[in-house]
Amino acid sequence: MKKTLTLIAFAPLVAFGQSLVSQAPQNRTALLEDFTGIHCGYCPQGHVIAADLEALHGPNMVTVGVHAGVFAVPGVGEPDFQTADGTAIDAYFTISGYPAGVINRHLFNGVASQGRGAWEGAVTDMLALPSPVNIGMESSFDAGTRDLTVTVELLYTANSPGGDDYITVLLQESHIIGPQTDYGPSGNHTNYDHLHVLRSYVTSIWGDPVTTTTAGTSVTRTYTFNVPTAWNISNCDVVAFVSEDKSEVYQVREVPANGGTTLVIGDLSSGSPTHVAGSAGQTDSFSSTFSNLLGTTEDYQVTLLSYGSPVTWGSAITVDGTPVSNPATISVQSGVPTTLDVQVTPDAVPGIGRYTLQVSSVSNAGAPMLEQVFHVISGITDLVVTHPQAEPWEQLYIDGLTQANNQAFAATSKDQFIKFGQANALSGVNNLYVNVSWTFPSLTDDEVGVLSSFMDNGGDVMIAGQDIAWDQSGAANSYGTPVTQAFFASHLYATYVADGSNSSTTVNFLDADAVFGTVPNGSIADVFGGNTYPDQITPIAPAVGILHYNTNVNQIGGLRSDNGTYKLVYFGVGPEQMTDAGVGRSMIQLSHDWFYGVVSVEELDAQLANVLGQAYPAPANDRITIPLNGLDRGGVIEITDATGRVVLQRSLRANTPQVDVNIGELSNGVYRYALRTSDGVGTARTFQVMR
Repeated sequence: MKKTLTLIAFAPLVAFGQSLVSQAPQNRTALLEDFTGIHCGYCPQGHVIAADLEALHGPNMVTVGVHAGVFAVPGVGEPDFQTADGTAIDAYFTISGYPAGVINRHLFNGVASQGRGAWEGAVTDMLALPSPVNIGMESSFDAGTRDLTVTVELLYTANSPGGDDYITVLLQESHIIGPQTDYGPSGNHTNYDHLHVLRSYVTSIWGDPVTTTTAGTSVTRTYTFNVPTAWNISNCDVVAFVSEDKSEVYQVREVPANGGTTLVIGDLSSGSPTHVAGSAGQTDSFSSTFSNLLGTTEDYQVTLLSYGSPVTWGSAITVDGTPVSNPATISVQSGVPTTLDVQVTPDAVPGIGRYTLQVSSVSNAGAPMLEQVFHVISGITDLVVTHPQAEPWEQLYIDGLTQANNQAFAATSKDQFIKFGQANALSGVNNLYVNVSWTFPSLTDDEVGVLSSFMDNGGDVMIAGQDIAWDQSGAANSYGTPVTQAFFASHLYATYVADGSNSSTTVNFLDADAVFGTVPNGSIADVFGGNTYPDQITPIAPAVGILHYNTNVNQIGGLRSDNGTYKLVYFGVGPEQMTDAGVGRSMIQLSHDWFYGVVSVEELDAQLANVLGQAYPAPANDRITIPLNGLDRGGVIEITDATGRVVLQRSLRANTPQVDVNIGELSNGVYRYALRTSDGVGTARTFQVMR
């Protein structure tokens, strides 16, 4: 195969017309070099984490799968995904544990190689940094000669801090079917779909030097590469990045090898919050501004996609205030801003909706589309928060809440949970179930910032996973920070005693405990491929122990606490580690039931009838106020019309004194309202709307 540099050019920017590179200053994009191997049992977990990060960050996140190291060596008859280039990079970064990730070749605490649990945080950190350079490219393939031609365009929007930079271009292939060892619940694979497999560098592995790196400089270079016939060009992508020597990747882009381009079709920006708390019957509007940068009047397709939202929720698009179809084709003049608004209207069905607004060029179908993503949470009282590595066990939490007959729960990622919390969009959530499993870092500063605020405002939390305590111990190679360590003591009411081991084989729930005393004792399963470390902890008052290991009452592995503001259940061993899945489900269900203070239906009806006051004013016009007397649990106010159809909902936390409801969209008539908890619905009252 041949690699050649065929053109080097330095040119000023064109003020108008088409460009492969954006002219506006940008933050860094993220490059994850995932060091993996077909015999690495934990590597599929890394692949899942990488895929989730790609789905979350879109074109701002690029993954390259580098098969190198002892776990990449194939057995007899197995395919060999190793390359000399990958082996050299593996050696340079001194990779020792797999999977390992190098993110933007940045040193985190002096180390480039990061465990899979740290990838999410590292990527987030990189995306927050400004970049001195923007990068664009296009790629074409000659099927006759099998020559690949790649043009890379750079624009320096600021002076490069490192002086000389380097352009690095590589080729990778996806959808290569082969074996893969897997320590997860699915077991080993014979026909695993391998993605982002590094095939070869088009430049040298350390790149092609760029010596002119001052603000305003434009650099264009073109490379050719002869593609071996064994590689499927339809499944190949070209990755190009700009770095400071062998470190600090400033910017990265990826395009399909056959006909890919980063042609800049326009600019799409939004000043609206990206995460909001919705409410049944009320519309949330997200506003974005689009500008055509192609130099002439162009047609664009505008599309709104929904992921995960209930099918009954309403959504719509307006262009400059005028409703349009979805999708819609619009004509946009060059340089004339166009307002694109997205409206989302939840109904009584609880859920979390992700809405993606896409803008693509009709005449430049291969150019990257522009996207804005918005999230709405509505009617959710109980929320499962899953750490990236813990995704295989999310279903267990869902099963536990289903077993509790909860009708208003959802699951989300740790990253999205943090964003909802930072946007103050969790006011309707009563309880959290934090699925840490075996994750490093087990807790992060931004996560505990949201958790502590949630708990201090009356929210209840169950959190579970091995090594949470060890990670806060200050031991060598642990990830605890002063912030997370303080949270561990002040909110989880625990101190670390000892790291568990394979010697901790059973879990014994304390018979005397009023909540968990009926749970059968369980055996600890090896679900992490020989890495079993159930934490031993000591409760801090007012917390009390609820389980211990190996019939030794002094080896406490879980606690619960009610400090009058929030209830807490903390397990130092995850429910996914129970040999009997029924025990794991019970750990989740009983946490839920304790949070809500489950009582009989008769008691519930009597209690809720007394809690619910009479709405005023009477009759009502646009708003009503519903007094609440001694509400000792979370719940939902449901408003129904004469047919019994739920028309409005409002989520409540425990100890809420009253709730104000906007009824401006309700027609004249008589309505009923009742208080629903996870156990049922109390006696209803009525109010009248009259205008």
